[in-house]
Amino acid sequence: MRVALIPMNVEAGNFEANWQEFKRRFEEALEHSPDIMVFPEYCLTGFDEWDFSGAKLYDEIVNRVSTLAKENSVYVILGLLEPYKRCVYNSALLFNRGGEVILKHRKFQEPMKFCTGNTVKTAKTEFGKFAIIICGDLYNKRILKWVKLKKPDYIFVPMEYSPDYGKLNEEDVEAMGKRVKLLSTKTFIVNSYPPGGAWVFDEEGKLLTSSKGKEILGVKI
Repeated sequence: MRVALIPMNVEAGNFEANWQEFKRRFEEALEHSPDIMVFPEYCLTGFDEWDFSGAKLYDEIVNRVSTLAKENSVYVILGLLEPYKRCVYNSALLFNRGGEVILKHRKFQEPMKFCTGNTVKTAKTEFGKFAIIICGDLYNKRILKWVKLKKPDYIFVPMEYSPDYGKLNEEDVEAMGKRVKLLSTKTFIVNSYPPGGAWVFDEEGKLLTSSKGKEILGVKI
């Protein structure tokens, strides 16, 4: 299984600029011959508190990404804002090689004004069972319960995290590893740029490999 983790520069509220960047990074990632591409949290719209206008683009994003996945016969994971009745979920989708959405995760760890998820689902692939969680979900106690129940082979974590003190430091990465150890599942994490970065941890929470900034992290498992 080849995975490409793709940190991406995101402009909040500028869908067309983000789409052009998404396609450019998608093409770059193809050089790694990936089976799976993973993009960050709400990577095509960004999010400024509390502007949920990007949720209106949900169907457009699904259609465009579906076409790319199908044309290139690759799995794609990305985060986006999902409208639901009178509120919005922070969600992430898994597209299969045929461009079908086979898994959706709705983020647990969100403040008021968002709808929040209440379950972790898995999707079967030729590589095993996949699960997705989003950014702060990594530190959510209820997520741990669901992961233990569902027992995915791999977890993918689209992230948008920019600490007040600038770039992520060793303590941040160490904290990720400690949470992954509790999940007991090989975990792939990719962050928006800036500060960017991508990380792969084994089931024991050991950091296997990482990248900094905008660098695409290509991994063979």
